[in-house]
Amino acid sequence: MQETTISGFQFLLETFVLLMGLAMAEVLRGFARVLKLRARQKAGVDPASEAITIGWLVPLMGLVVILDQSTFFLHMYSFRETLLFNGGTVIGILLTIGWYYLIASLVFPDKPADWRDFDAWYWQQKRWIMGGVIGINAISTIAGVLLATPEQLEATREAQQAGIAGALAGLAAFAAIPAMFWLFFSKSKRVNIALLLVLVASPVIYGALTIGSEFPG
Repeated sequence: MQETTISGFQFLLETFVLLMGLAMAEVLRGFARVLKLRARQKAGVDPASEAITIGWLVPLMGLVVILDQSTFFLHMYSFRETLLFNGGTVIGILLTIGWYYLIASLVFPDKPADWRDFDAWYWQQKRWIMGGVIGINAISTIAGVLLATPEQLEATREAQQAGIAGALAGLAAFAAIPAMFWLFFSKSKRVNIALLLVLVASPVIYGALTIGSEFPG
């Protein structure tokens, strides 16, 4: 029975990786468009592009989304022994990754030339993106509680209590939660930049502090 469950998860994981790759590629494609735009501006070969201001908000949001996608992948891996292979699971994964893809498609404008100031695009899309990120993280957290085995929960507690590094890693992960909600409501550009930096730093710090540990599961 256990072998069938793991085999089913391996099939789900392959599907998940494919769909998640498309969502992450959407963000990376946005970064590529920005880099090409900056190259044209510096080279002076496209006078129309020189009037476009990229700013910090949109690129930082792109980093937040792609790092959050990476974190979600870790949570998906932790379910490998408990996730059942059935129609409900397949539909749930498709809906979740589809949700991620929609979020990713909103980070960068499809036609940069239509937006002279990327900040204007950011303020128009921010709540859709952050609302989606908050929703997916809530689903992931609930699923983690419901599907985690006692051994996984115990391993997580031991990791968090194992010295200063474990405690700091847990604090870094927890810091992202209030930052997401604050970012959702904040209308200050400076506050938004600061919160985006927190959301970028949180998974990076968590990864650095747990680099020598295996994810619980």
